[in-house]
Amino acid sequence: MEILVRSSYIRRKDMDSVLNCLVTDRLSPGDFGDRFMKAAKDRFGFDYGLALRSPMVALDVAVSCLGLVAGDAIALSALSHAWVHKVIAARGLRPVWLDIDPATAAVTTEALDRVSSEGSKAFYLAEPWGVMPDPASLIDLGVPIIEDATYSIGARAGESRAGFLGTFTILGLEPASSITAGGGALLYAPGRREAQPLRNALDGLLQEERMSDMNAALALSQLKDIEKFIEKRRELSELYAQSLARAHRRPLAPACECEPSNFGCVVVLESGVKDVRAYAKKKDVDTVMAFEDTCAAAGITPEGVCPSAASLVNRSVAFPMSQRIGKIAAQKIAKVLATLP
Repeated sequence: MEILVRSSYIRRKDMDSVLNCLVTDRLSPGDFGDRFMKAAKDRFGFDYGLALRSPMVALDVAVSCLGLVAGDAIALSALSHAWVHKVIAARGLRPVWLDIDPATAAVTTEALDRVSSEGSKAFYLAEPWGVMPDPASLIDLGVPIIEDATYSIGARAGESRAGFLGTFTILGLEPASSITAGGGALLYAPGRREAQPLRNALDGLLQEERMSDMNAALALSQLKDIEKFIEKRRELSELYAQSLARAHRRPLAPACECEPSNFGCVVVLESGVKDVRAYAKKKDVDTVMAFEDTCAAAGITPEGVCPSAASLVNRSVAFPMSQRIGKIAAQKIAKVLATLP
């Protein structure tokens, strides 16, 4: 079976969970959604959350809970996914674009200074490929943070945990996420004070904005093994790191000393991107441009505003590193990484 860079990992017991839902003939939001929310709350330790139809719905609800209105400014990294801009544009919000550190893909301290200086009312914190930002850089930010921990969940820096750095947290459950529901998102408030607006939002949600039970059944099964997924990716990360060191290449690194989520293997190149991808393809190893689905890649970010992000878009190649990769496939990928041209 071909091992893709962006790949979901669906097992027999995941299918059984979905089948148990299907035989009830009740696929609308209901019992499985409630069970998933209880399991997620027990696993992550947040105060209150909502299971929603997509990350776009989750962001829209979060923006509404913060009371942002048309004309308000919201800060975000140029490496945020393109769908993020679509949501804030539909709300009439003004984006404040922030550049990144090319070694980490995290927003720079200098860029964070612009959050308050440009009058931002909130900050959307992207954590591309699971790279956790330095929690210390966010302490005095002065505005609410909507953290997207879709790929960083499980990372930790001291007492700070990814998914608990903001006012609200989005955990996307789309295909090829840390865990998948086949589609959907978890939106939660880490603390009690922040949870009340989410509780108030529940009554105003349409059924079409809430996660279906079929998706919740898949997410529930996947959630039970998230620690195993993270451990498998950690083992792959250690293997790949040894190979990249031999090839004198560098992957994206966390922005601080931390226990990473090891979601992806992104190699930053100075040149020869086409040659590297062609070589990997010849060896039957899939690659993608790591930031091809971001605002910077889509031309949404104004030209010249975020030069480091624009450069990283063209120099970053992602290799497969998911929990579905077996020993033989891992050794094959590691060998390619060790011999990159």
